[in-house]
Amino acid sequence: MANKQRDPAKEASWRKTLQRFSTSGLSVREFCRREQVTESAFYAWRRTVAERDGTRKPTSKTLAFVPAVISDEPGPESPFVIKQAGDLELRLPPATTAERIAELVHTPRSRDTQ
Repeated sequence: MANKQRDPAKEASWRKTLQRFSTSGLSVREFCRREQVTESAFYAWRRTVAERDGTRKPTSKTLAFVPAVISDEPGPESPFVIKQAGDLELRLPPATTAERIAELVHTPRSRDTQ
């Protein structure tokens, strides 16, 4: 769904399709076969509609950087804290090398944040 322009008629049609699915009692595969739609389009529109309705968080896989805020000079006992999206915090001891920090920051997250 690379085209970010909204087509109200297409969205309305998919909303009706998704409503029919929710009351069909069929598997996604069987429903899509009967409706003659691809499973990939079904899943993409189901995700898009849920995101637009606010019932699902956006699923962007791109990494985003946020501004760093340094409040005080860290003391020898102060941990180095990296806050990521959601509630994830990475707390590192002050002696952590720059190479180790870069390694940790560039490692993809292993848990799903949806």
